[in-house]
Amino acid sequence: MRGKHFLTKLFPRCRFQSQRLFGWKMEFFDYFEVMGTFETVFLARDYRFQPTTRRPRILDCGSNIGLSLVYFKREYPEATIVAFEPDPVTFALLRRNVLRNGLTGIELQNLALGATPGPREFFHDPEKPGSGGNSFVQQSVVPVSKQVQVARLSDFVGGEFDLLKLDVEGAELEVVEDLAARGKLRLIRELVIEVHPGLPNGSRIFPGLKAFLEAGGFQWEIRSTWPEEGGNFTVHAARADANAADHGQKSGA
Repeated sequence: MRGKHFLTKLFPRCRFQSQRLFGWKMEFFDYFEVMGTFETVFLARDYRFQPTTRRPRILDCGSNIGLSLVYFKREYPEATIVAFEPDPVTFALLRRNVLRNGLTGIELQNLALGATPGPREFFHDPEKPGSGGNSFVQQSVVPVSKQVQVARLSDFVGGEFDLLKLDVEGAELEVVEDLAARGKLRLIRELVIEVHPGLPNGSRIFPGLKAFLEAGGFQWEIRSTWPEEGGNFTVHAARADANAADHGQKSGA
């Protein structure tokens, strides 16, 4: 993979759009995006958690092309997962990757997540399908918008879930706020949240998340190193009664 990555740097016209990972063949749009996600998910293992069963229930919010689903299914083959991806083009490739590899126990939802259900403007770059820059928040790097359907994650939380993985490009705080307001945050044992402080609304996201997590009885840590200003980072949180391990920077520390 690193060899292919190097070739794409040397020869921009050299394009790779599929890769075999642990016996599964994955298609994708951009090798640079895939390498960054692969290192975060499989090498740094930012999505690791401590389930209490061989069949954990997982909410995967922002599944993109499905690398996170491969990680969860490799670690926990009997996991049941509800996977959300708002962009129709990316969702089509996500669905193809799930079906062609026979990944079972996965419910795919072509939905964005937010506090208010209904249609909403979604900014994206049509030249870069599947980009992590797609967001509800307008930026210069995502110049075009289209309508996507938004749902409340709280409507899908019927019973306890072992993990909520949340990578929704700036909507993290409103999703967690809605879960807390509707009494659903207490049904989630652990969370892994990618925070995007560089977005126009980014300065309030992390302080707001901390407030809701601590009020809900969660201990939290920064999985990646403390970022430079504007850099993305991953927060892991676990309910105090979940007995999750490896908490470095915790609430109140």
